[in-house]
Amino acid sequence: MHMLSAVSTLLILVWILKYCFYGIDFTDESFYLVWISNPFLYDASVTQFGYIYHPLFLILDGDVATFRQANILITFCLSWCLAYFFLKSLIPENSVQKVSLHILAAGLAATSFISFFHNVSWLPTPSYNSLAFQALLIVAIGLLLADKASSSKSAVGWVLIGVGGWLAFMAKPSTALALAVGVLACLVIARKFSVRMMLLAATSTLGLLLVSALLIDGSIFKFVERLRSGIEFARLQNVGSLEHGYSLSQILRIDDIYDYLETREKIAILFVAVTAFVATGGAYLGTKSGVTLSLLISSAFFSLTALLAFGIIQQKGVFLEFQGMEVFGIVFSAIAIYFVFGGKKLLSNIFSVQWGFALLFFAMPHIYAFGTNGNYWKQGASASIFWLLAGLTILSPFVREKAKWSFAIPLVLAAQAVTAALMQTGLERPYRQPQPLRLNDSIVEIGATGSNLVLSAGYAQYFEDAKAAAQKGGFEAGTPMIDLSGQSPGILYVLRALSIGQAWIIGGYSGSLNQAKAALSRTPCKQIATAWVLFEPDGPRSIPVELMHSLGAEFPANYKVAGSWQTAEGAGGYAVSRTQVLYSPVASDETLEACQAIRERGAK
Repeated sequence: MHMLSAVSTLLILVWILKYCFYGIDFTDESFYLVWISNPFLYDASVTQFGYIYHPLFLILDGDVATFRQANILITFCLSWCLAYFFLKSLIPENSVQKVSLHILAAGLAATSFISFFHNVSWLPTPSYNSLAFQALLIVAIGLLLADKASSSKSAVGWVLIGVGGWLAFMAKPSTALALAVGVLACLVIARKFSVRMMLLAATSTLGLLLVSALLIDGSIFKFVERLRSGIEFARLQNVGSLEHGYSLSQILRIDDIYDYLETREKIAILFVAVTAFVATGGAYLGTKSGVTLSLLISSAFFSLTALLAFGIIQQKGVFLEFQGMEVFGIVFSAIAIYFVFGGKKLLSNIFSVQWGFALLFFAMPHIYAFGTNGNYWKQGASASIFWLLAGLTILSPFVREKAKWSFAIPLVLAAQAVTAALMQTGLERPYRQPQPLRLNDSIVEIGATGSNLVLSAGYAQYFEDAKAAAQKGGFEAGTPMIDLSGQSPGILYVLRALSIGQAWIIGGYSGSLNQAKAALSRTPCKQIATAWVLFEPDGPRSIPVELMHSLGAEFPANYKVAGSWQTAEGAGGYAVSRTQVLYSPVASDETLEACQAIRERGAK
């Protein structure tokens, strides 16, 4: 069965890397690309993921597909390392062949791909979410390596804890705060706490934060001001999260899960739990009938993964919000095995260090989601590999008894089948895109030269029409642009425009106008005066033209139409096609003077 797991892992990996060349979302995903491609354009931000991923973006010459693949491979490799060190920590030293252990670890690592599919179905481009997840993986690896004693291995572990903490802060400060509490509790329970070694981790975090502040803003004070302004902008937008104005009582909450699950999801969790339990129990018993039954069910898990990966099965059901919770079927089966097969007799074989990691890993998805406005269980399922590892902890007495992990392969194959099913559903219903990615057949250059993606015909036409109209109107790459459509960072990225004020001037919220005013009030008047304007008359997320007037720009009086085009059906999540108009400035000097006058009056 080791071979089944290895082949299943390879199929899933090749499958997801292939689809990195397919599709793009015009809103969130395009915002990530705009922010990462030119992060130094903005001086207010809560998350700093743009700066972290910017060097990788440059190394890959801005190729979107390759950039996505790199993000997936980074996540996979970190998950593989975590699973390997975790599995190794639960068995007697040198009692299991490394090849076998790596196959199991790689199989578990494949479940990390749920993070690209669960919450919004398919967003492979690096973002604050992927950085937060990768930070948690690094911290977890560090915790497994760290120890009270001084050694090179332990030192590496403590430094990794510090590096992960820094990355978590750069991704989501709320996650970093919750992570610090979780790590401290884990170290105490696992009896790994050491003031001296904690100082090493803290020094690593603070040192990297200091370097980051200097590289990004040139001083600590300006970096702090960046964070403060970013939080204020988010509050103005009035979306609702830690960064968006949630109170402490709203943040420290326990969300309901059972009542949110649909009947189909509950049935799926139960089915996974029962089949995984029977297969793993048969393998553990080692009887002829048990092994036969285990092999049959394991082969069924593998076959499902293969059929989905090759596109032979194409389920077209609706995307269920809590579909990622099916992972709990594997966790429940592990718990059932523990009680049914006499694990209570071996309770003393679960050491305090293992309980410490089990509790932290169970909390990790909530740490990942901490501070967001969505249901913590739903958001946290993106980091569900930690729930899997927490569930496997309870099997450690059986692993030590048998000195091998092979009986647990059915659990890994079940987890891979769940992952494959979630992937297939996401690829069939990609986030804010009109059709399954497999139906895309139009190649379009996105952003950098030679960076091609395969899009739907409608999306490709939308991009090409926008590029043609902008070129005909005299627009040049690197020119500032203000997006009044409230939902088109993808168009600005395709045109290679400078999205001034914010990487995405997002519309559709009660505070969108105030946030846009605040952001652009910090933008140099010279940029505002020379900026082109993307306008979507009566668009569902359009920013009121009052924004331009507040900046000193008479819009549309002092602008001329440079071109127009129709949006694609489905763009931004809206089925109806809409008209977008590109305006070029014709009175830049007048706008500059008016903008400067407004700034001077405001300074008095």
